[in-house]
Amino acid sequence: MAVLSSRLRARPADPARRARSRPARAVAALVAVLVVVLLAGAADAPATPLVPGTTGDPSALVATPPMGVNNWNATGCTDTFDEAWVRAQADALVATGLRETGYRYVNLDDCWASPRRDAAGRLVPDPVRFPHGIAALADYVHARGLRLGIYTSAGTLTCDARGFPASLGHETADAASFAAWGVDYVKEDDCFTAGTDAVARYTTMARALRATGRPMVFAICDKGNSVPWRWAPGTAQLWRTTHDVADDWASVADIIRVDVGVARYAGLPPGAGWNDPDMLEVGNGQGDGAVTGDGTVDVGLTPAEQATQMAVWSMLAAPLLAGTDVAHATPATLALLGNRALVAIDQDPAARPPAVDLDAAPGRLVLRRGLADGTTAVSVTALGDAPVTVPAGVAGPDLVGGRTVAPGTVVAAHSTVIVR
Repeated sequence: MAVLSSRLRARPADPARRARSRPARAVAALVAVLVVVLLAGAADAPATPLVPGTTGDPSALVATPPMGVNNWNATGCTDTFDEAWVRAQADALVATGLRETGYRYVNLDDCWASPRRDAAGRLVPDPVRFPHGIAALADYVHARGLRLGIYTSAGTLTCDARGFPASLGHETADAASFAAWGVDYVKEDDCFTAGTDAVARYTTMARALRATGRPMVFAICDKGNSVPWRWAPGTAQLWRTTHDVADDWASVADIIRVDVGVARYAGLPPGAGWNDPDMLEVGNGQGDGAVTGDGTVDVGLTPAEQATQMAVWSMLAAPLLAGTDVAHATPATLALLGNRALVAIDQDPAARPPAVDLDAAPGRLVLRRGLADGTTAVSVTALGDAPVTVPAGVAGPDLVGGRTVAPGTVVAAHSTVIVR
């Protein structure tokens, strides 16, 4: 795996953790909590089998990779993140036409909850950020033909420095809350897991979600450390394959190199599932060195680099989750997110993974993906800092930039062309 640029945010030594600062905590108290939780965890796990097609199976909701918006890269845990911001995203997906393009999920990330559970051990929405509660927010989102996603962690605390309550040992209670609120999608992170077995803890949550009877998409977010593409099909519908993305070309290129190595595992749930290389940074980069909402230094992707992320994610049949403020997006950002030719490749119902040809020396990545209508989409990406050329047999209108390409056409560094 390539070494990430020093321009990226500082990351902790443990790559399975989010790149966020951790609070100083009383070790003895935490150990005591972990002991209680881990002992209780087995009893809290329902025995509902994960049988495809049974009540609560959400596979039909993600017959193609999920599309939508997630707040984290735009807001992080700042005061900007609240129900007004989330409602604005839902309204924007409708007003811009992105809903009709396929962007249907409005997903909350970390920091939506209060620091403490209630007396009955249930999660409580932050009364300042979400004064009307999550159920009311779900109603608002659903009324616009959209779906609501929520965040938790498969540990005792979530990943933000403030350490909000997480789901290890509380899977049944939390799944019941999510279902009662009308949640449609659950992302489960991997912080403060105390070295517990990843397969066991994620399977416990999957069973708890299924046992509610409400189909809720389950997204595993352990950064690929448990190799979930090998064990998670039938348990989750998508799983993260890499570290968190940052608004930096080194980060995006590194993720691409990792994800193409596991591309063959992507496919239609429940027999397979979607490899998740993290959210789109499209629309975020200003390159002014400011610290963004998620705590990263805003190096910024160029327009060509943003287009490459969108294009390669589409070729990989990856979830397309916009990580920007859609309500204030520029026309260029909306045009790229709404590129129907790219979205059609991403959402192709055949769900075939691409064939991968990566020539490391020049940094030329060629992906070939057979589509349901019998055509083949071919992308050529210059992953390195030098241009590459289009190989023999590849010609036609470029679905990314609009020009006509042919064998020998030069693809600039960090850029991508796609023909169909």
